[in-house]
Amino acid sequence: MRRVLAALALAPALAGCAKLELAVANGAELTNGGYEREAELAYGTDPLQRLDLYRPARAAGDALRTLVVFVHGGRWSSGDKSEYRFVAAGLAERGLVVVVPNYRLYPAVRMDAAAEDVARAVAWAQREAQRYGADPARVVLMGHSAGAQLAALLANDGHWLAAAGARPPRALVGLAGPYDFLPLTDADLIDYFGPPAHYAASQPVNFVSRSSPPAFLVYGLDDSSVKPRNIRSMAERLKAAGVPVDVRLLPGEDHGGVLRHCVRFFRAGDEVYAALVRFLKEPPAHAPGA
Repeated sequence: MRRVLAALALAPALAGCAKLELAVANGAELTNGGYEREAELAYGTDPLQRLDLYRPARAAGDALRTLVVFVHGGRWSSGDKSEYRFVAAGLAERGLVVVVPNYRLYPAVRMDAAAEDVARAVAWAQREAQRYGADPARVVLMGHSAGAQLAALLANDGHWLAAAGARPPRALVGLAGPYDFLPLTDADLIDYFGPPAHYAASQPVNFVSRSSPPAFLVYGLDDSSVKPRNIRSMAERLKAAGVPVDVRLLPGEDHGGVLRHCVRFFRAGDEVYAALVRFLKEPPAHAPGA
């Protein structure tokens, strides 16, 4: 399982294998009675503007819970919310409310449309939060791979969320995320993030400031899809701005392998996963602009 989950990279050639192993990871959650799921909730009119919502099966008092918006990966051209059920189920089992949206994909759209979709999903989650026992003021943006880029961009470049009527997040979690990946060399990415005048606006590192939220960044040291400079650059910018950042560099893990810590077979007793859950529930205190 560990070897195959580690193969969940961006390369289309791996898609069939990755989908099989994601199915195994997600299948393990079918007997997990610790969460409830509502699927295909609409946050827009496009068929891809749908989200799944996960919440704890058993209420624990009247306190509102942290609300996590998890953005799936897939090189901005593939992936689906259903593939990350194991991530959301595990967090809901531990007392969090989790929203996993789909968003429009390349080549049908370019980055701006995907960012707008995720921002609209965040706005929906904040509006509906209390209905599901979550606190609209305690939102954490989280994503893997391409989803981490979108989550980090929205968390640091405030105009996306503001335009959708959403409030800034309380924190950011990035799993194997690209945050500083210029220059572009692949034709599809040149097209997706173009024209060239727009490239800088796609880089989360360019928007880090003292108002950025605290971050929890995970990176596998064997990652061959996202270069190490992405994690170094993002962490350095956050630290320089005085923003709390917890960086987890994982030996022997590659681009998809970081997801292993979220799989039901592994997450019990896993130190990285325990640290992630602690961060989600209680991010470090940080006064924006302080």
